[in-house]
Amino acid sequence: MKKITQILSMATALLFAGSMVVSAQPTTSAPTPPARSTAKVISIFSDAYTNVSGTDFSPWWGQSTVVSTIQVGTDNVLKYATLNYQGTQLSGNVNALTMNKLHIDVWTADGTTFQITPISPGPKEKLVTLTPLVQNQWNSFDIDLTQFTGVNFSEIFQFKVVGNGTVYIDNLYFYDNTATVDSEAPTNFSATKGAVASDAVELLLTASDNSGAVNFEIVYGSTTLTVGGVSGVQKSYSVGNLQGGTEYSFSVTAKDATGNVAANSPIVVTATTLAGVPAAPAPAHSSANVISVFSDAFTSAAPNANYFPGWGQATAASIVDLEGTNKTLKYSNLNYQGMELQTNINAGAMTHLHLDVYTENETTLQITPISDSPVAEFLYTLTPLNQNSWNSFNIPLSTFTGVDKADIFQFKFVGSGGKTVYIDNLYFHNGVNTGIESANTEKLISVFPTAVQRDLNVSAQATINKVIIRSITGQILLETEINEMQKSIDMSTFSAGNYMVSVILENGLISTRKIVKL
Repeated sequence: MKKITQILSMATALLFAGSMVVSAQPTTSAPTPPARSTAKVISIFSDAYTNVSGTDFSPWWGQSTVVSTIQVGTDNVLKYATLNYQGTQLSGNVNALTMNKLHIDVWTADGTTFQITPISPGPKEKLVTLTPLVQNQWNSFDIDLTQFTGVNFSEIFQFKVVGNGTVYIDNLYFYDNTATVDSEAPTNFSATKGAVASDAVELLLTASDNSGAVNFEIVYGSTTLTVGGVSGVQKSYSVGNLQGGTEYSFSVTAKDATGNVAANSPIVVTATTLAGVPAAPAPAHSSANVISVFSDAFTSAAPNANYFPGWGQATAASIVDLEGTNKTLKYSNLNYQGMELQTNINAGAMTHLHLDVYTENETTLQITPISDSPVAEFLYTLTPLNQNSWNSFNIPLSTFTGVDKADIFQFKFVGSGGKTVYIDNLYFHNGVNTGIESANTEKLISVFPTAVQRDLNVSAQATINKVIIRSITGQILLETEINEMQKSIDMSTFSAGNYMVSVILENGLISTRKIVKL
């Protein structure tokens, strides 16, 4: 009888233990945040406060994490399943200079480590490990912003978390835990026009405030922008996506976080954008010798390419129509930009990479194709990079040391930061490089005189396919079929000035020369 009783007791204990299954997700809400005035909190994700609008909680940064929003009780909670890392992309920069803490609530049943960082342009980040991370309960963390070394809190535009397991987070917000009430308005407010481009106007903004931070509200047409700044430090902000050759009026107001407004607000700044960007030069290479990535002139070898993958960049990327018909990649506020081809390209039989670049303000631009297995890249600096004209580059593929040309699956562009570039006619080819870089081609082709009054003469030691005359900014003014070894071209109707003449031979060789029309 005693043994039977012991067996029954053990069975009961096992059944009871089996019923004590640990919950895979929280069953109670995170602690409710305290009530705070709007000047004391900047909320990213919390039902307790008004969150900044337009946030993308699941941008694609190549992570394995699966993001979803669930409800625990009546609260919305972010769920990060199979977390390795995860980004959060704000719709604009957030000025958190007047805050001194970052709060977050974290729950996990299987995670053992969790790190977080706000990110400012650069990108500037500093991961902070949250500890202790106790499983199966809500962990509340209040992090001093001084721990995020190097991050510029006047322009937070992203967050990143790194960890493992499945993690739930709630109540992510900046706050100020001091008791002071700010009643002083910003002073010494000024707003002036800076550099002007065809699609952007730079505003130079300055104001001082006792809080150490200031916000500038910019209104034009039906658009309102808010830009954060540091007290007493001039802020350069470029208003982009404007139309060429158009007059704009920007009404600028300076405020502090409490809402106190500078006495001389608003200041109105007017500016007229430059004329629109011309289309890129027509490619001169034969389609038989080309593997195209992006160009209206050729069939793309990667038709499903993602030209704007989210790699954590600050760049605003788009495709625009120049001169109404020519599709061109536009990278605004460029720090870096990726391109994912989806279909790997075998450029092993090609000799060069071609691209055309136009910029009004960029000074440094680098490019690399990236091979897949193993992943390898080699950034090449495009030089000279002339502003306000199209720059055509033909880069020997041997330049990209370590990159497997037979297995290209991505491209990357890197700029100096905050500038705008246009890119067109990105393709591999196996023709000889342009005449500027090939002395042999120069010997085969003659263009004279270099100072033309009426007739421009072109001749070659092979059949000339066509001659293209462009303005110094790259606009095609004349394109004529030749199919002879020499030809005279009447330029009597051309205005005085500088022109670029491209002579294209039947075998694909190209020479481009600069001439002067008298």
